[in-house]
Amino acid sequence: MNQHFVWTKNNEWETPIDYWKQIVDLIPTELKINDPFYMNGNAKKHWKILGREIIHENKDFYKIEKNNNKEIFVSNPPHTKFHLLLEHLFYLDKPFILLIPINKIANKKTQKILIEKNNIQIIPSPIYKGFITPEGLQTRGCPQYYCYLCYKLNLPCDLYFMKEK
Repeated sequence: MNQHFVWTKNNEWETPIDYWKQIVDLIPTELKINDPFYMNGNAKKHWKILGREIIHENKDFYKIEKNNNKEIFVSNPPHTKFHLLLEHLFYLDKPFILLIPINKIANKKTQKILIEKNNIQIIPSPIYKGFITPEGLQTRGCPQYYCYLCYKLNLPCDLYFMKEK
């Protein structure tokens, strides 16, 4: 059942598989996907449907330390205190793809972090689909436009457009 979007500060929104279908082919197969933001654990099921096994554990993201694992972080992370999340990702220095509201790019705290980095690329999401509430209800639409913020993905251009799959 669909419902209208109601703004809330809740960071617990499940991402429909359609958002991951868009980018699955861009993720190098030699890299293990790590989605460190657990919510309800359904991300693991979604990626399995797309043919990828992922690391998806209910642990504190900020306690992840640098390692030599061949992995890429792919997630729709919590949107509050996004700058702290970015700082930790850059500390880990792994490739990543984050589904984020496009206005997060314009945030001053985000810009201060991104301006000093190379290998940043943005993919505006070609789909505009609602998210799934903690109660399992699909919203009719989303409150804003989204993009994929990418690091070390080596796309052919820094602003990369895709057609909806």
